[in-house]
Amino acid sequence: MSEGFRANPAALSEAAAKAHKHADQVEHHSRELHEKTRGKLLGRGKLGKIVQNAVRPIVHSMINDMSKAMADGHRSIGHGLEITAKNHRDAEKAIHKSLRADGRSLKSEGIELHPGQSVPGKKVLKAQYNREVDRRVAQLELQGHGVGRHLKVTDQQLKDRLGKPFKETVNVPQPPLTNARGFAVAQPPKQVSRWAKDEHGFAQSREKIDPLHGPDAKQRLAPPQLYHDKEKRNQHGDPMNHTCDRFSTAFKDNESYMYAELHARERIPSSPPYEVKFSPKDVWGRGGHEGMFRGYYIDPGNPMTNGRINYRDVNFKDAEIIAVYRPDGKGGFKLHTMFPQPKVEHNMGHHHH
Repeated sequence: MSEGFRANPAALSEAAAKAHKHADQVEHHSRELHEKTRGKLLGRGKLGKIVQNAVRPIVHSMINDMSKAMADGHRSIGHGLEITAKNHRDAEKAIHKSLRADGRSLKSEGIELHPGQSVPGKKVLKAQYNREVDRRVAQLELQGHGVGRHLKVTDQQLKDRLGKPFKETVNVPQPPLTNARGFAVAQPPKQVSRWAKDEHGFAQSREKIDPLHGPDAKQRLAPPQLYHDKEKRNQHGDPMNHTCDRFSTAFKDNESYMYAELHARERIPSSPPYEVKFSPKDVWGRGGHEGMFRGYYIDPGNPMTNGRINYRDVNFKDAEIIAVYRPDGKGGFKLHTMFPQPKVEHNMGHHHH
């Protein structure tokens, strides 16, 4: 099984174009196994494990091939799963081989295959694939805070991370007055209270909540702990407040995150900082990929209304993905963080000063 599934980019691109037609054919030709058989194949018993173990290498090599072929115009793993004929054959062979090694056969297990049916079937492949994606993301979650801050977060956590806008008092110079003798007399500046802004005109804020505290942070923690960073400490070992850029962003699903990370890992520079910047097009080929991300920022023109913060959806046009790695001490690297970075100019909105 070492060779697994090998797909060339041209075949994958073609498959993407014919995806829907192909999917219908696959459904038509590969009818599902009947209930009793399916129960046995997917059960938790020994046979279910044999099926899983046989399919895993196929899924594993399929993911690696997909990540290499995606930039050549193949944009969805769903399309890849449509190329099921070879996957089925490989998986079926592997299962029969595993059973033979176990001294058993499908027949002796009471599994009947009718013409046109195959083991393990498209649903099993898809389920196994999803499990593999989730398993890889779980490994990345243990390596750093990328998954905790930029994938496994609710929309509310993304908003809470932006904190609360605040007002500041600024001195506004006043034009000089002319006295009775026609001389200009300087006036003291006028003090005005207005929303604090950064150099691009975005609202500045305080009381940012680190998503690593979990979705129920506001129920469990009180200030100042609520606003502490889960990881950062100062040189005295005291907790520091959480910081966040003007945008709070995340990936939409495990699959997008996994493929972006596979792409980045192959490009880690040989010297620090171990940071990789790339375009979504580098991973998924041509086309719009804005739908793979989500995020918010505070409305620069109108940060708050009656005590309520006004949020805007991030526009991810021309966004980059940034991945940061740290040496793992064993010659490899662990993913410290990875996030989509929007372009400021596509999110300026109408600023009122």
